[in-house]
Amino acid sequence: MQLEDPISCVKYVGPQLARLFSKKGIRTVEDALYFLPRAYEDRRKITPIGEFVTGQTATAYVESLGGRTIRKGRISRFEATVKDATGVLRLFWFRGYKSLEEDFAKGNRLLVHGEAAFFGGFARMNHPDYEAAVESNGKPVPSYHFGRVIPVYSETEGLHQKTLRRIMAQVLKESLPLLDEPLPEEMRTRLGLPPLRESFISLHFPKDYSEGTPQAPFNRIAFEEFFVLQLGLALKKQLRDKEVGRSFVDKKNLFSAYLKGLPFALTGDQVKALDAIVRDMGSLQSMSRLVQGDVGSGKTVVALGAAVVAASCGTQTAILVPTEVLAQQHHRTAEKLLAPLGIRSILFTQSTASSKEVRKAVESGDASVVIGTHALFQEKVKFHDLGLVVVDEQHRFGVEQRGELLRKAVKGTPHLLMMTATPIPRTLALTLYGDLDLTWIREKPANRLPIQTRIWNEKARPRLYSKIRETLTRGEQVYVIYPLVEDSEKLELKSATRMHESLSKEVFPEFPVALLHGRMEPEEKDAILADFKAGKYRLLVSTTVIEVGIDVPNATLMVVEHPDRLGLSQLHQLRGRVGRGDKASECILLVDDKIPHRLRILEETEDGFEIAEEDLKFRGPGEFLGTHQSGLPGFRAGHILQDGHLLGLARQEALALLEADPELEAPENRTIRRVVESRWKNKLERLQGGY
Repeated sequence: MQLEDPISCVKYVGPQLARLFSKKGIRTVEDALYFLPRAYEDRRKITPIGEFVTGQTATAYVESLGGRTIRKGRISRFEATVKDATGVLRLFWFRGYKSLEEDFAKGNRLLVHGEAAFFGGFARMNHPDYEAAVESNGKPVPSYHFGRVIPVYSETEGLHQKTLRRIMAQVLKESLPLLDEPLPEEMRTRLGLPPLRESFISLHFPKDYSEGTPQAPFNRIAFEEFFVLQLGLALKKQLRDKEVGRSFVDKKNLFSAYLKGLPFALTGDQVKALDAIVRDMGSLQSMSRLVQGDVGSGKTVVALGAAVVAASCGTQTAILVPTEVLAQQHHRTAEKLLAPLGIRSILFTQSTASSKEVRKAVESGDASVVIGTHALFQEKVKFHDLGLVVVDEQHRFGVEQRGELLRKAVKGTPHLLMMTATPIPRTLALTLYGDLDLTWIREKPANRLPIQTRIWNEKARPRLYSKIRETLTRGEQVYVIYPLVEDSEKLELKSATRMHESLSKEVFPEFPVALLHGRMEPEEKDAILADFKAGKYRLLVSTTVIEVGIDVPNATLMVVEHPDRLGLSQLHQLRGRVGRGDKASECILLVDDKIPHRLRILEETEDGFEIAEEDLKFRGPGEFLGTHQSGLPGFRAGHILQDGHLLGLARQEALALLEADPELEAPENRTIRRVVESRWKNKLERLQGGY
């Protein structure tokens, strides 16, 4: 057996159980090994029935006095009576099973475990856990389920605790001999970390019991996960740093002219970001920088500054954006800021890609800045000399897609600048993007008006509609956001399609109302957004597809229904669609009843990074990251926030190890090298040559 083998290779796991395990993300033997218990129960002590206390869980060693199934129509329940030397205990199951009658036949000796209660003078338990006792010298022999500290795993329908414990014991038996100790012994001893095999045994079937998870073995496994991640990121950065890039220096003083020609003053953060980018592009190493800028922080101006440096050296810049509307928006900004410098920018989208003139401008190098969508990935698209790639909303593009664009360069590795408007807490950013150089833009331009955010409940709907009508009557525009496209029987939420019909026909029939959602074709979405921006529609009913990429200065009010269904960071992104002009703007979050406490932070601050920190606390890294996490080895034990001290230690140790042994070639490091290669295989671009 190998750790990569499917879970079905483990004894007792047939096709049906394998399907149930896959629902929990457990597909291989290694996945099962890392499926750690969520809690533990101490079942070592036998409690006499006469010493039971109401509300406390207890384990009793009993003899059955018999049981019976009681049927009422189609419903059946089972009752059994058991005893020990100190008293009688009644047991109840509210669904009857044939096996219960056999298991509780008179005279059978059993172990039972559950929460004790008293009714009518009798001790009782509802749905207790039990098993037939195996005796030795008059005492029950410990098993996987009794007589020891037992693990409690998270369940899924059809996959219950007894099954899980039996299979996990088998997983340990079959997989532990396959495990090599990946951490160098010197490091393990210095950090006080137990051996790997011992740690898995202690976590799945601990010998001792204390509240919570056994800390030392858990720390051992979590540390290793973080350590492997940090080694992979550091090796990736190490490889990138060895790549010979192209040194771009502002020979024509175009960059200086660009800064002087800006019609506004840059913020301190924008200046720092541009300084770092100019320094990167001037070195002989290929730039790989991620700029995180909050909504409205002015990332586009920074990206265009980088494009000016590339143009000054006679090379081209490709700016990749997720939607045609956003591409058009960037193109308008580029024309306004770059044309006075003699730098030509063109739009390369699905609707312009077939133009011979556009293609010729790209291939000849006449167009210095090419702003495009996925159309840029087409094989027939060729650049004259691609020197810089800018990826806006980088999480919307896969690693391979970025690679496709980078490979279009013919004169060496282009510089890479990635941008995101999704603020990620610093700890998380260092974890996810430890192979990149990171820049944060937190300051907002001085002329950016604050967005007033308020939380109302359903009772305020008439007042809300009056407010929307007032806004529309003033000639301004409004967004109304819903989390669902169509009605769901399971979720009692107002859907975008139903509410579009209601708002357009019943509530605001005098105003043109548009509908936008993710199931529409890209061309249809782009057309609706363009029409809304042009003022053809006054009210836009939309799902969260509106989150990124549209700038409508005339839109001054956003309403989000069922905001509790969305993350704080997503809500912050959504409200950033208003307040883009010189008019005061508002965002109203409409909840059904009580106002969830977590939403209050949106009323208190517009700092996306502060909101992201709070969001991460509520939702945890997996849910918070969404698509960000694809492409990274997952965390099966460690938690980025709760185990932040281990994460920092792992980063420190990884960097120190690579400094001493850059290729991990020393005999004591070869096992950890194999683990890094295995877990990072095909995970991220540029991990080549064995990594």
